[in-house]
Amino acid sequence: RSPSSPGAYAMSDALYASMPGWQAAIVKPFASVTGLPPGTVLFTLALFASLPLGFGFVCVPTPFLRNLYSLITGTLLSYFAFGRSTYQCFVFLVLSYATMFVTRKHCGVLVFLGSFGYLIALHATSASGESWKAGNIDITGLLMVLTLKVTACSLNYMDCGRVPPSERNPHLKKVAVETLPDFLEYAGWLLFPCTLVVGPAIEFREYHDWLHRKGHWGAASDVSNASKKAPPGLIRRYARVAWLVLYSSLFCVVHLVVMRYYTIDTTYLSPSWNEKSLLTKFWQLHVLGQGSRGKYFFCWVWAEAACVASGVGFGGYDETSKKPKWDVATNVKPMGVERAATFVEIPKNWNVKTGMWLRHYVYDRCTPAGKRPGFTQLLLTQIVSGVWHGLYAGYWLFFVSSAVFVHGSKGVYRWQKDQKTVPKKMMWALDFPLWVLTTVGLNYLCGAFMLVTYDQCMNAWGSVYFIPHLTVLGMVFFSETVGRAAAASAKKAKKELDAKTL
Repeated sequence: RSPSSPGAYAMSDALYASMPGWQAAIVKPFASVTGLPPGTVLFTLALFASLPLGFGFVCVPTPFLRNLYSLITGTLLSYFAFGRSTYQCFVFLVLSYATMFVTRKHCGVLVFLGSFGYLIALHATSASGESWKAGNIDITGLLMVLTLKVTACSLNYMDCGRVPPSERNPHLKKVAVETLPDFLEYAGWLLFPCTLVVGPAIEFREYHDWLHRKGHWGAASDVSNASKKAPPGLIRRYARVAWLVLYSSLFCVVHLVVMRYYTIDTTYLSPSWNEKSLLTKFWQLHVLGQGSRGKYFFCWVWAEAACVASGVGFGGYDETSKKPKWDVATNVKPMGVERAATFVEIPKNWNVKTGMWLRHYVYDRCTPAGKRPGFTQLLLTQIVSGVWHGLYAGYWLFFVSSAVFVHGSKGVYRWQKDQKTVPKKMMWALDFPLWVLTTVGLNYLCGAFMLVTYDQCMNAWGSVYFIPHLTVLGMVFFSETVGRAAAASAKKAKKELDAKTL
């Protein structure tokens, strides 16, 4: 179903029927003008509201009042967008905090399992995949962000209770939660309005230091401020906000324009889809994928602007250029995604904070001590990501397939970099085919994310004969045979050269 299907209209009518009169009075005019489903209108208005709410933090003088402001505005924002479902936020809040209060030794594991179990149950009972597919965005997206938050905080609190400071890795030192958080501060962080609707999930330690003006958020004279430079003034901060708003608006326009001509109804689900040529299919799924990404670029860059407006988005000063960084809430680097030459580069630029959460709280933790992570750890991480998104087959197919795509492109990329005989000026001849495969492959995989059901996903991929999948499997075979042999040969040559040098 899509926003133009009878099922989607029925879903929209049911949502209107559940709305209070004041909410329907706000939504219906916007929905009638834009043609968007009511759930999308509510979501978009809540996202827009995060920016002025971010500016509002400038006017709140003390940490206590800023926590109170964050909790109240976040609650109201969720209630506006998702109504009575907002109580789910307080389930996460109370149960995760109570677990940390009762047992520090096991709270990380218990909160991880409990929050994911609760989220999975909500995904199943609310049929979140079908709702989102129809454009009626429900509260599960918000709760996905809260899941990342409560698991990270509880795991960091648990680890700080058992790992001495001298033995902590750089990440734990940066995000350390030494003592049980103040309840109001924990609640204010969890419902922080600037990131509540679409994320990203900022760490509790980052919120705490910003709230109390510590670290790079502190005054130049503060002992915790290593740079000894005060944060940028409001003029520089608001100039950054203005740029981010313009940048996000550009992607909003791209998305709206593309969606006028290319949707899942006019491509994958069109009765004439299988009559089109293979080249036409690849072109249309490519444009559809590009346009669909535009909405994510828009949402995440807008949320970043709201965080910069509040002040929490400031990430200190670059050690080389000495210029201010605004990367605390950076969740996407659009041009990094579009220019990615391999699938390995995409997680560094797409849904960055979720990728960091997966890296630190899943990938690293499932790697045995003293061993290098491999495909098993990558696959487990992608499975967790799929479960986090929902129980629909499309999510699982997307993330499991992406693990194979990453593994295959990584092997070929390493082989490529070992080709010392190729002049640097000619490296583009090797890079370009990989870039084509990456961008076409990403848009091809996106079909599973949009269609969500198993039959529709397999039909969509089958309509282009699974060519990207087969290509990547060939890359895996190449990297495991020719690539490994080349790597072993290069390693042997280096050892011989080192021996001669000695």
